Amino acid sequence: MKYEASSISRLINKKRLVKRFLDLVRIKSVSKSEKQAGEYVRKQMASMGIKCRSDRAGIRMGGDCGNIFVFLKGNVKGASKVLLNAHIDTVTHEGSVKPVVRNGIIRSDGSTILGADCKASVAAILEAVLVVKKKAIPHGDIGLLFTVAEEIGICGAKCCAPSFLRADYGFVFDGGQVDQIINRAPSQVSFEAQITGRAAHAGTHPEDGINAIKVAAEAISKMKLGRIDSETTSNIGIISGGAARNIVAETVRITGEARSRNRAKLKRQMSKITDILTSTCKKHKASLRLKVEPSYELFEVKRSSEAVKLAEKAVKMIGLSPRLSATGGGSDANVFNEQGLPSVIMGVGFHNIHTSKEFIRVEDLVKGAELALSLILAAASKK
Repeated sequence: MKYEASSISRLINKKRLVKRFLDLVRIKSVSKSEKQAGEYVRKQMASMGIKCRSDRAGIRMGGDCGNIFVFLKGNVKGASKVLLNAHIDTVTHEGSVKPVVRNGIIRSDGSTILGADCKASVAAILEAVLVVKKKAIPHGDIGLLFTVAEEIGICGAKCCAPSFLRADYGFVFDGGQVDQIINRAPSQVSFEAQITGRAAHAGTHPEDGINAIKVAAEAISKMKLGRIDSETTSNIGIISGGAARNIVAETVRITGEARSRNRAKLKRQMSKITDILTSTCKKHKASLRLKVEPSYELFEVKRSSEAVKLAEKAVKMIGLSPRLSATGGGSDANVFNEQGLPSVIMGVGFHNIHTSKEFIRVEDLVKGAELALSLILAAASKK
């Protein structure tokens, strides 16, 4: 059967999809505490007669849930083997999410995040698989991977069992708009600098001290931060130190990062930051302890690649015109590509993520489910 946009749209049950999404966002699942969300996914799969597997990622990270993997054996000879991925954790937030549906838009009540990042993707994938099962739609081998601890450094994917990544192509549902295919993402390097000066009484003998906070402030003022160029960014995210207002601060810690889709630019940016910290500490006779760690590796999946062609075909199948773009953020796709699985990032249309103003339009949620289904259909008809 040839599937057109209209026929694919009719397969998605909007009411069921929205309910599942609302159920998911009400489950608190901040990074390393995803057990309840994982159990929800397992129950949904069990209701379809599908078994889930888990790895030991949670144990390795000190969390309460591992990555969850589902394998559906294909029945179409020569079809591409695809992996559909979404993460089940959210950023940290206080209180419970109380979703509100009004005028075709889903948002929280304004007191928390919504959690559409990335539970909209989880709901979309679950709906697509349910349609495949209920309608007995022919398909190739399908892997579903629901990762944990993505929001704190893609930790779940980094700990993922290698057997979960056996596919031809990966599609990570964690992006922008539904017509958007993200095929380029940056490397990230994180750093922590500890500057140690000398404590002294701030009122009687301030000249005997070396104020580590002042040294840090001077160093930061010399750094180029924010948008460096179209491929590169840098940020200082945390500053902590000092003991009391009447003590010249002896120690301060600075935590920051740099990202770029160009390795040479990233190396250059980190070199500048290192040089500034070193020279400023030397100038004020403060000591420096600097720790620099790579967080994840950049990727670029070429426009001519089969993964991109398959993604473009799926977007066209739901009546949209595909757009290739780059991102400044990291995702599970960075890890998958580094592990040798060509992967691109697909969108489901959520907005203002990580804030209390986060929202998703119901029509985009439905389109996201259509897209997940279309990828399965496109993979089955590709070869």
